[in-house]
Amino acid sequence: MKKVKFTKFILLSFLPVFLFISSGCFDVKREIVMNPDGSGDENLYVTLDKEFFERMNILATSDATGKWKKRADSVNDNTMIENRIKMDMGRVGGTSVKEVKVTSNADGTKEIFMQYHFDEPIVLLKVIKECTFSWSNQLPVQFSTLKFQYDEGDLFFKHTTRKAERSFDDELMNSVFSPIYASKKVSYSIEFPFDVKESNAMTSAGRTLSWEMTFDNIMFNQQTDTASLVKDPTLELTYAEKIDRTIGKVSQKENPLIRVQVYNRNKEPVKIGTGVVLKDGLLVTNFELMNLIEGAGFFSVILPSDSLAGIDEMTERDLDQKQDLVFLRYGAPDKFKPIKYAAVSSAKYGDKVKLFYYPNTLSSIVYSMDGMMSAVKKWTNNTSLIEIKPNKPISLDGGAVFNEAGEFLGMITKAYDGEVGKIYLVPAEYIKSQTPTK
Repeated sequence: MKKVKFTKFILLSFLPVFLFISSGCFDVKREIVMNPDGSGDENLYVTLDKEFFERMNILATSDATGKWKKRADSVNDNTMIENRIKMDMGRVGGTSVKEVKVTSNADGTKEIFMQYHFDEPIVLLKVIKECTFSWSNQLPVQFSTLKFQYDEGDLFFKHTTRKAERSFDDELMNSVFSPIYASKKVSYSIEFPFDVKESNAMTSAGRTLSWEMTFDNIMFNQQTDTASLVKDPTLELTYAEKIDRTIGKVSQKENPLIRVQVYNRNKEPVKIGTGVVLKDGLLVTNFELMNLIEGAGFFSVILPSDSLAGIDEMTERDLDQKQDLVFLRYGAPDKFKPIKYAAVSSAKYGDKVKLFYYPNTLSSIVYSMDGMMSAVKKWTNNTSLIEIKPNKPISLDGGAVFNEAGEFLGMITKAYDGEVGKIYLVPAEYIKSQTPTK
């Protein structure tokens, strides 16, 4: 791991329900029904028991800041709870709330119910992220991921939850609630729109699979829930990533891509980016990726063998912030296929292109997606950038785009704020002109 030197909260009445959906202390049940296009509906049930309220009161009286006192008061007001849920759900794009209901029981418990519609699977994570943001430490740590990937007629589902304590590290809260983490759980079921081949679900009934995890596991450990589904190979799924095992001119074995892993201040991985290998021992990646506040300047270069590369010292010439470029020299025995550069003048509207990228730090498989050339736009006084329209919306931290001749057209950048649904490239021609010679 290497550190690069670059020159470069709270709604107190917020409902604690969603905090503890991800890191807390009562039982949660989620019932999800998915449609083939990725949309669907969720029924969410939360039970607040007497012990929850007792521990909230302990937390409120132990906290000198007063913030937990206000939070404890808020959970006693059913109308406030309902209004807060609706307000916070309103911030989550791709959702429409159908019903929110809070019921107080005679035994001192509360039942919270919410039903909402979602436009795509990733929204299921956004709901939790948005509604817990003001309760977290607000570091950009992804403790929960959800992916759909397909390969011909097979569709793979993968949901991973890992160490939510990285986001919810309030020592006082954990000291009060951690004794009951192991006894409280989240259970969820998904009714998939496709037949199930196999899964690691706890129970299954036809296309409906169910999993369960304790809050102790959510907070301090890891759980990965998986399923293999059967789909019509002709059916296009905009929410799923295609596993491309036959890269073509840019082969998986000799592809010019390499993973760049960024870490937070605790040296925990927070983001994976894609670097482009320009020649043996030299890669280019995004300045924006490397200069992330959450990354704190720590990063590693991960070789195709999954081992870490040694990294040489950088010079000022290696940084080109205006064009979102960072050049890195690294040591590795791996040999890469020589890269061929495409000229910006050769890029025409409607030309077919292919995007290549690494989806995550756990996989050495290169993913790809088709797209088309849509425009060349002015970026700075002296440089342009290339606009690409991918076949489906996608957000990438770096990656390489090639034309039909297998020539490097440009590197994906997020530094240019353009049209929604478009991807923008730092031209390969410009990258070549700035590549350090030593």
